[in-house]
Amino acid sequence: MVKVVSFDLDGTLVDYSFIEAVWFEGVPRLYAEKWGVSLEEAVEIVTREYDKIGEERLEWYDIKYWLNRFGLGGDWRGLLQRYSGLIRAYPDALEALEGLSGRYRLVLNSNSPREFLELEIDRSGLRRFFHKVFSSTSDFHQVRKTIEYYMKTCELLGISPQEMLHVGDNLKFDFQVPRKIGILAVYLDRKESSVKSNIGGEVITINSLKELGRILEGMGRDC
Repeated sequence: MVKVVSFDLDGTLVDYSFIEAVWFEGVPRLYAEKWGVSLEEAVEIVTREYDKIGEERLEWYDIKYWLNRFGLGGDWRGLLQRYSGLIRAYPDALEALEGLSGRYRLVLNSNSPREFLELEIDRSGLRRFFHKVFSSTSDFHQVRKTIEYYMKTCELLGISPQEMLHVGDNLKFDFQVPRKIGILAVYLDRKESSVKSNIGGEVITINSLKELGRILEGMGRDC
């Protein structure tokens, strides 16, 4: 019986406008101003450096690391605040959270570092819904939501994996990985034009968080 409903953040509850602007406009703009190159050239240089590090290293997610690497000073807070007006929750996210709040314990499971995560949930108005907020990179020093990560968060919540439902937009890390330990996972595919779900099959896929209520009713719940 589901006691805890867990959500990914970026691409699930909030869109990518903010983080894309920080990494691919904000950082390059600072680089261009500092080193006297065009913004277009700065974007190419910065993106190339991102790729050299790669998503499998913690540094890739660390805004403080990149400002230091590029010699841009340490005002990461100012940089994030500059683009914070772009933080937007998906309309279906707010609707889903309103409907589930009070019926389940809601938690956030994200690989976004806390420097981003905390600002995003504050500015989007989402913080009030969550019992706990976890960051794989900041709290557990893992670049991905691994089996070990999910096991640890369940342990911290005092539940078995079978008592959690997790939803997110990454097929591997939000669906396949948690399913391996018995978490009831749902894959959110916003690009699809139709909802596909199969409670007893391989994949539970939705294209809107509005469908979560139906999925949970099918699984049953225990408050």
